[in-house]
Amino acid sequence: MKALFTTFVVCLFATALTGQQPKVADTQFRVEPMAQNLVATVDRVRHSSDQVWLGYEIAALAGHHMSTCSDWHNDSDSDDGCCGEYRLEDEFNNTHRNSNSQVTQNLYVLFRFEKGEILKVGMVGAGCHLNAGGVNFAWLEGVKPEESIAYLEGLVNHNGDTHRVMEGALLAISMHAAPEATKALEQIAMSSESDHVREQAAFWLGVQRGHEGFVALKSMEEKGDAHFREKLAFDFSQNSDPAAEDELIHMAKFDEDGKVRSQALFWIAQKAGKRATAALNDAIQNDPETEVKKKAVFALSQLPKEEGVPQLIHVADTNTNPEVRKQAFFWLGQSGDPRALDYLAQVLKK
Repeated sequence: MKALFTTFVVCLFATALTGQQPKVADTQFRVEPMAQNLVATVDRVRHSSDQVWLGYEIAALAGHHMSTCSDWHNDSDSDDGCCGEYRLEDEFNNTHRNSNSQVTQNLYVLFRFEKGEILKVGMVGAGCHLNAGGVNFAWLEGVKPEESIAYLEGLVNHNGDTHRVMEGALLAISMHAAPEATKALEQIAMSSESDHVREQAAFWLGVQRGHEGFVALKSMEEKGDAHFREKLAFDFSQNSDPAAEDELIHMAKFDEDGKVRSQALFWIAQKAGKRATAALNDAIQNDPETEVKKKAVFALSQLPKEEGVPQLIHVADTNTNPEVRKQAFFWLGQSGDPRALDYLAQVLKK
């Protein structure tokens, strides 16, 4: 999933500069008048030059932790707290989560067109200095968030096979503060003909949209096929709503498909802390499929060693299913834990 972050860049600084035109170097900058709607305005701009950047500002979700340190020309003399100048024409833009920093309140949504065709969609923290690399830059003011979301949704629906555009547009939708963003992602996840697009939309619902995203994921779980539900287990594990843990445990116990139960068990071990042990042991004891039991043993091996190793020893010592016990022995050997090695040595002496 790391590649999904490549189109999103946030410049960290003390106070977001809202409602101001961006500072763009190496370009012919112009402010474009809005037509009757955003679609008509973009259509006019994208045909106005062989190459053009188009951008506008939107209110973003608060409290997200993203930062970047790549492809910036850093300037220690910067006078506004911005971390440097972002080069729009650079090919690779890497972003990562940073627990010590928060996203700015507003973001620039940016589109790159060439001969009228869209090449990519990106986002940059409002107030950051941009470098357009010699390409014309058109700026729109007063774009309504619902129009922005609708336009981006259209890009997803018409560019599903162009991953760079589709993924950038999905990320941009997910970062809008407006509630219409959640509805758009849910609609895409429910109706797209592309499995990849549906899965990416569900991913951003889980990662970005909090309680509303959880509610949407739960609705999709009830309607989705087994393959899609298997993917949803990861999305629930990424959601911030506390109820997401309960849903993972419910999936692990009651979903009709063994692969779905196995995926839920794996992500329970990554997310649910002490609650994971009970859920995993329940699966080892009571799941009707041996393959699911084996996946639960593997999930035990993913717990912190102080929790996982004693549980693996218990399974190896007491479980009546030879395949399950074999799995427990294997993961004990892989753990390298002194308690596991002592136990295995005792078993070999018998």
